[in-house]
Amino acid sequence: MKNRKNKFERAMSNEFKENSSHENINRAIKLAMDMKVLDILEPTGKTIGELAEIVSRLQNADSLEVIDIELFSSKLHSYS
Repeated sequence: MKNRKNKFERAMSNEFKENSSHENINRAIKLAMDMKVLDILEPTGKTIGELAEIVSRLQNADSLEVIDIELFSSKLHSYS
């Protein structure tokens, strides 16, 4: 029988680097939204695994760029 890794082991072995940035960011947000801030004060094994997964997923996501929409639209109009 194949030994299945838990969330903490998957995070420690950097398994989330294969996922897209979009998938990693959305999954990290979902995990964080399902967690209460007080859960980190006395974390269970499950909470530690989820925190490790959040950190690993965000470390493996590309940085997001902020686009100045006014500058972007003005450049679009200059081509017309």
